[in-house]
Amino acid sequence: MPTGPFSADERAGVYRAISSRRDVRNFRPDPIPEAVLWRILGAAHQAPSVGMMQPWDFTLVRDRGVRQSIYDHFRAVNERAAEVYSGDRQAGYRALKLQGILDAPLNLLVSCDRRRGGPHVLGRFTMRHMDEYSTCLAVQNLWLAARAEGIGVGWLSLLEPEFIAARLGLPEGVIPVAYLTLGYPVHLPPEPMLQSTGWAERRPLRDAVFEERFGEACTSAALSEAPIAAAPPPRQPDVAESPALAAARARQDALTKPRGSLGRLEALALMLAELQGREFPSCRAPSLLLFAADHGVAAEGVSAYLARATAQMVYQYLAGGAAVNALCRQHDVRLLVADVGVDHDFGEASGLCRHKVRRGTRNFVHEPAMTEAELDAALAAGADVVGRVADSEVIALGEMGIGNTTASAAVLAAITGLPVDEVVGAGTGISAGTWQRKREAIVRAFARHQARDATEALRQFGGLEIAALVGAIEAAAGSGRLVVLDGFITSVAALVARERRPEVMRYIVAGHVSAERSHRPLLERLGTVPLLDLELRLGEGSGAVLAVSLVQSAVRLMREMRTFEEANLERPSDPRDGGAR
Repeated sequence: MPTGPFSADERAGVYRAISSRRDVRNFRPDPIPEAVLWRILGAAHQAPSVGMMQPWDFTLVRDRGVRQSIYDHFRAVNERAAEVYSGDRQAGYRALKLQGILDAPLNLLVSCDRRRGGPHVLGRFTMRHMDEYSTCLAVQNLWLAARAEGIGVGWLSLLEPEFIAARLGLPEGVIPVAYLTLGYPVHLPPEPMLQSTGWAERRPLRDAVFEERFGEACTSAALSEAPIAAAPPPRQPDVAESPALAAARARQDALTKPRGSLGRLEALALMLAELQGREFPSCRAPSLLLFAADHGVAAEGVSAYLARATAQMVYQYLAGGAAVNALCRQHDVRLLVADVGVDHDFGEASGLCRHKVRRGTRNFVHEPAMTEAELDAALAAGADVVGRVADSEVIALGEMGIGNTTASAAVLAAITGLPVDEVVGAGTGISAGTWQRKREAIVRAFARHQARDATEALRQFGGLEIAALVGAIEAAAGSGRLVVLDGFITSVAALVARERRPEVMRYIVAGHVSAERSHRPLLERLGTVPLLDLELRLGEGSGAVLAVSLVQSAVRLMREMRTFEEANLERPSDPRDGGAR
């Protein structure tokens, strides 16, 4: 046997077998050729064992009656296990299809003979269970060899050891370690099923490696170069469809439904797959970032509410009593509330992200709303809050600030050149007189100062929370995460971000179109179609959270629906168009 290092091709094959090994649940009925089976068992038998005790044995189970009794037992245990969970978790557990006992051409029990080698086996003096650990190495060898042969393996844990021991006649001292199902897979999934269904995520390798003592982080830079479960490569410019998007599109077309029948949910899933660089997109730990600030222009009487309502609503968010709190709880969205410019001292109020740049902007009717330094600080605040939710794959945006529809309308008009009358809306539901004051405030401001670009328009007429939204959009897009806009104000922030960095639009989806008069034309200018049209005008991220629920649905459909092949269903065909569904 060669003792030198593996060639590059050999090494790549080993790593491929490791990284592409999957727990297979659906099998074709084709029998495993005896020569292939014995090669796999031979690989398992090559496993190392402490004291060379070789404690493993392999029991082949082909009899249909025996397998039926084991399957019935599995079903009973599985139902009891489901009762451990509740709600969506229980429904998700019951949706996991663990059957393979009857479908696979072969079942196999790997057992450990604890009697082998006598009572004084070398190496087991203090570690009394080394024989069981050694048996697990045989299971791993078997699994990797099966992968190399194109054979799928499923490991069933929902079996009572006592039942298996009695049913397969294990003597005293021989314990079952792994009950496996073997056969050619109907489909070899690109990632573990529990990861695809959103049940669990693979831990980053760095989180599992310590140095010197448990819990002490390892500082080696080489950890990021590990060949298994490495980070996906950076996204390339859209010269052609990426492999991830092509794979996701192929899977989308193969799901058990008429092609395109899930409408924009399909497009949403494909958008996420492209952004995340993988066939199975996910919506892990979605967050709503709600930025709050006051506006000096509120002194012009442009809102139905007094300026102090901003601080009052922030307390509502922190207490969990606002509309958006209820929606976040319902859809399992984390809420972060950030004070970037509220004209109030929140003291020791808990749960607040503190990024106050100043206590409200200046009144832009008389002077620019912000200095350049204040604008930079607000942009940085938005990016910092995004950094607090590094585990969030989808980020929704919301805002609160009395007077901010006036500021947003001014920014929109300054960037686009649209007439003021076309961009000024009803905001919180104002009277005709208040609407007129709102319009006149912008006209007077434009007579005093003009902006040369979007960043300058934001500085002169915008709000600290609007600037923070721009910073958040740029940071979230820069880290490859989906951004879900709320209403008019977050969309104006998206317009500013697009003018500054056009590439951010690839990461943005409009959660809804609000009742604010200029919101729909603004979305058209941005080139994004809203997911919802519910005539909302509340703000605070309410529409964005509702839209996140659609993102979650799109992901679940992509991950949990089976393809025709996986379900062993015949694809429908239409002879008129060459078999297209």
